[in-house]
Amino acid sequence: MYSIDKYHFKEFKIAPGHRANYAILCNPEFKENQWGMKYSPGNNYAREYKILPLFSHPQIPVRHKEGNALMYKEGKSVIVQNYLIITHFAGEDVVEYYKKRGLPDQREIEHAIQYFSNATLPLQHMHSKGYIHSDIKPGHLILNPDTGTMTLIDLECTIKTGEIICGMSKEYASPEQKQMIRMLRNGEEEKSVLKKVKMNAASDLYSVGLIFYQVLTGKLWQAANISPQEINKAIPDKLNRIILGLLEENPDNRIQSAETLKAELETV
Repeated sequence: MYSIDKYHFKEFKIAPGHRANYAILCNPEFKENQWGMKYSPGNNYAREYKILPLFSHPQIPVRHKEGNALMYKEGKSVIVQNYLIITHFAGEDVVEYYKKRGLPDQREIEHAIQYFSNATLPLQHMHSKGYIHSDIKPGHLILNPDTGTMTLIDLECTIKTGEIICGMSKEYASPEQKQMIRMLRNGEEEKSVLKKVKMNAASDLYSVGLIFYQVLTGKLWQAANISPQEINKAIPDKLNRIILGLLEENPDNRIQSAETLKAELETV
């Protein structure tokens, strides 16, 4: 048994998606599987703790507590950990789920469409509040196939629309995110960068497109760089066009909103 502060857990794991250890709390005063704890000796969760109350959606975590305390294993002290207690969502990394199942056939593609349509709901909520996640990757979209729900986690890099990004996952970043980072690393001032690069909902949707492409083809877009239908013949023409519409390099030519994406998926 482990404990940090007054919070207890039986085991920790790296998955799903968190950049730190993650555990499901088993305190007797909590409902079973009600709360999860992210913890790390290096990561600080103060920013995410402040961001989470900006949103109120069943597919986005609710915060419980953030802090810093000594971790114990079987009553013996181990190391001081920063921690954040949030809603626990059952499920797994959506790409890992499909890696185990293999390339989706026509029937499974129908399920994947339903899952990604569901994933637009927390994005709609976030974007409607004037924020973007800006770090969407497979481990941050947690699929529960029993309920057909995809939850959006790890909001530590969330920013207001139009702000400078504060982090990204390179494999799943949009072209404009990468451009912004290059300009900043080259010493360009933030004001100048913001005049040239606009961060908005289309950036999150590009990341969703990369993940959807990987689910349908088993390959990364950057490595394959061909129509998903050329890899998986079971993909319908309309869905093929939607994926390519999410992966437009120019954000102005991309599918612009989660609402539009949902509406498009419902017509496949």
